[in-house]
Amino acid sequence: MLSSKISSENYKNQFKEKEEIFNSYFNEVITRNIFPSNYHSFRHRCEFSVLNTDHGIKYSMIKDNKRVEIDEYPICSESIQTLMKELLKTVNLEEVLYKKIFQIEFQSSRSKEVMVTLIYHKKLGSDWIEKANLIKDNLKCSVIGRSKKQKLIIGQDYVTEEYKSINQSFKLNLYEQCFSQTNPDVCDQIINWVEEIGKRDSDILELHCGLGTFTIPLSKLFNNVIATENSRPSLLALEHNVNLNKCHNIKYARLSGKETLEAFEGKREFRRLKNKCISFKDFNIRSIFVDPPREGIDAHTLRKISQFDEIIYISCGFESLKRDLDILKKTHKIKKVAMFDQFPYTEHIESGVILERITPSD
Repeated sequence: MLSSKISSENYKNQFKEKEEIFNSYFNEVITRNIFPSNYHSFRHRCEFSVLNTDHGIKYSMIKDNKRVEIDEYPICSESIQTLMKELLKTVNLEEVLYKKIFQIEFQSSRSKEVMVTLIYHKKLGSDWIEKANLIKDNLKCSVIGRSKKQKLIIGQDYVTEEYKSINQSFKLNLYEQCFSQTNPDVCDQIINWVEEIGKRDSDILELHCGLGTFTIPLSKLFNNVIATENSRPSLLALEHNVNLNKCHNIKYARLSGKETLEAFEGKREFRRLKNKCISFKDFNIRSIFVDPPREGIDAHTLRKISQFDEIIYISCGFESLKRDLDILKKTHKIKKVAMFDQFPYTEHIESGVILERITPSD
């Protein structure tokens, strides 16, 4: 069903529409860049519901408020496409694998590592582990089994992705249940675009850092990166990735965006910062990096980040970005913008904006 719209021509048409929308808003910004995606096999993370049929379980998704069967999914990586078919054959042969399963998730890397997560409405036992080990060995992938208060790992619970820009390359372990970029080729483009700001003789604060997709490259541009994240699994993943890349100028702590800015202003003290030996007074923080969820940044946080000399804003929600920029443009000017087609065949526009302060800070 989906494969009928996956073509070079269809992609060019939908990409042109997004480009026109983007340029119409940023028509006064001189430094603009537009970055397309591959038109197929670009997505390295996907999830499917399970549909029970007379011929066994099938992959399914919601389309127009209806559950539809998915036979193939050409926008996902070739590694996932191959595994999808073989996995379904294997699962349908074993009752312990297909009984009470309700969701299947995939994650791959460009080096063809694949991790599959099977999610159940039942407790998983030794019989499931035995069959999952066969999947790992025969299909050459890691297998995670999840049910309520249970997670079993057969192999490893991450894949390793290598990101590359003009100036550097680095590896990240992308852990199961942690957010990661779905389109690594476009992510390379975002990282390279950010790197074009050049080296800074100052420090940067990063909110909602996740597992370090931007934290690691930012550490090459700034003297120090102070990164915060409210998710325990993501912060643990960040710790692993900081060690993996031997970064010694990254400080991190578990705080929400609101808590981070309150600590930065000296309005609240947090033991979580003291335990990490982080005092904002010890750093020359003039820049802030934000990559918020699709709904954008709340008004309170916008007022707080407007005190920084430089704002690097990566957005996956174009309407919320425009709303936020209408406020930030009162104190900052836009230096450069870019559109990254992170989500082909959807209406979503990923954007990057770098702003420079034009009014004195309070």
